[in-house]
Amino acid sequence: MRIMTKAEQEQAYQIAVRLTRVEHERIQEMIRAGMYRSAADFARDAVRDKLREAEPVSVRDLSRKDTEELIDGYLTKHPGSHFASEIAEALGLEFRPTLETVKRMVERGKIRKARSPTE
Repeated sequence: MRIMTKAEQEQAYQIAVRLTRVEHERIQEMIRAGMYRSAADFARDAVRDKLREAEPVSVRDLSRKDTEELIDGYLTKHPGSHFASEIAEALGLEFRPTLETVKRMVERGKIRKARSPTE
C-alpha cells in the first residue's frame, strides 16, 4: 500500500457536473439565502456528505463485560426506549451480541424491558 504525502492529499481536482434547471435554481436559492458562498462550496459540501455516508462501518469486538459497560453508558446518556438494533448501530457493535447482552441485563434487573404500546 502506498502512502500519499500531504501535498498529494491536498491537491485539488476539478470536475464538471450537469444539473437540471430545478437543481441549479435550488442551489442558487441556497446561495442567496447565505447557506453557501458559491455553487462550488455547495458541491464540495455535498461530496463530503456522500463520502462520509459511504465510509465503511467498523464493528467492535468486545468482551461481554466491556459490551455491557458500553451499553449501560449509552442508555445513561440516551434515556428512553431503544431497540437493540439501534444500540448496536450507535455503538458500532454486532447485533447478536448486543441483543444477548441486553437480555442478560434485563434478566439481572440492570435495565428493564420497555412496555409495548398494547400493554
